[in-house]
Amino acid sequence: MGSPVEKPVVAPMRQGDGGRGVEWTRGSGNLAKSRPGERFMPVRLVSPYLSHGFGWMRGNLHTHTTNTDGTLSPTETALAYARLGYGFLCLSDHDTLTWPVDAPDSLIMAPGLEVGGGPHILAVNVETEIPHDASRQEVIDAIRDAGGLAVLNHPNWEYHFNHFPQEQIEALTGFAGIEIYNGVIEPLEGCALATDRWDLLLSRGKRAWGFAHDDTHHESLIGRAWLMAQVGRATREGVAEALAHGRFYCSTGVEIEQVAVEADTISVRAPNADHIRFYGQWGRLVHFADGCEASYQAGGREGGYVRIECYGSRAARAWTQPIYVEELTETGESAPE
Repeated sequence: MGSPVEKPVVAPMRQGDGGRGVEWTRGSGNLAKSRPGERFMPVRLVSPYLSHGFGWMRGNLHTHTTNTDGTLSPTETALAYARLGYGFLCLSDHDTLTWPVDAPDSLIMAPGLEVGGGPHILAVNVETEIPHDASRQEVIDAIRDAGGLAVLNHPNWEYHFNHFPQEQIEALTGFAGIEIYNGVIEPLEGCALATDRWDLLLSRGKRAWGFAHDDTHHESLIGRAWLMAQVGRATREGVAEALAHGRFYCSTGVEIEQVAVEADTISVRAPNADHIRFYGQWGRLVHFADGCEASYQAGGREGGYVRIECYGSRAARAWTQPIYVEELTETGESAPE
């Protein structure tokens, strides 16, 4: 199996522009490279993505069955996902461990549950129920102690758009990431999308992966949002390793073939995308391009990370994980934050 790409490069760092701001140039999509008076500084681009030694595998981690408030039995749910070509699935009933599961051999099953008793937390790859009558930090700690991953669910759900308060999220430690898209929230109160919360976390120095799930309760919800993971070993352990290291992207219909880092340039190829955007710290758009391929040369003004969104037809999207931009000292070490 390959390893994450970490390459020391030299990228331009912009100095002040005399209050003129970014110069928008018609026909140019690189919004971060139009400032005068630049100087160069060494940075390291740290990507979670592998360059070889893997296969892409589609999966869903947030799934309910008749064991709680779903309409399909565990076996029916597994069969429905297998028919769509999914490679891995976690049945995450409310405070209930649905495990083991009679599933097709083609589908890698992972045990899990959705922990209530407060803002919901997804416990992935755990074989024991997690007590819900505990603080959210205690829940996360229990999930990690059980060998699992903790994902904070649908932050912008409910009429106040605040199911998981941002201040509470930022005070927590040890979770793998947050749901940046949740399919079942589309027809409910609040917002299915939570990239705003993600950018706040990332911009404040909290490293977290972004997840997208169906949150299946009914068969009609299957296949709304999914993960595409770079899996080296087609086993439960192989899937868990890919998820823990952020070797996946999120999608509602756009396919990403490649995310590559070469020197100071990040490139993405998404065959069915027609528009691609690169975002930096505080959610700032730093580059965009029409078409199914795009590259962005790091310029120093991105902040601590760059993430990519790919747009397709009928509102379909895909979201990459953040590629971190680390400043280096003169000795080549990462500069202290």
